[in-house]
Amino acid sequence: MKSARTTISLPPEQLEQLQVLADRHGLSLAWVIRQAINEFLARVEQPADFNPLAARKEG
Repeated sequence: MKSARTTISLPPEQLEQLQVLADRHGLSLAWVIRQAINEFLARVEQPADFNPLAARKEG
């Protein structure tokens, strides 16, 4: 399957955290973001599983 490009806007703090994570592990920022999306999609496989108002806060 051919990849598609998209543009997203992130708060500077999130972008910095993602870039630090990528740098620490020798990964590209794009890879880290794709991995995060893959993990999110795996958690909400069924449309009924997705409830944005009940998003978990991790801390």
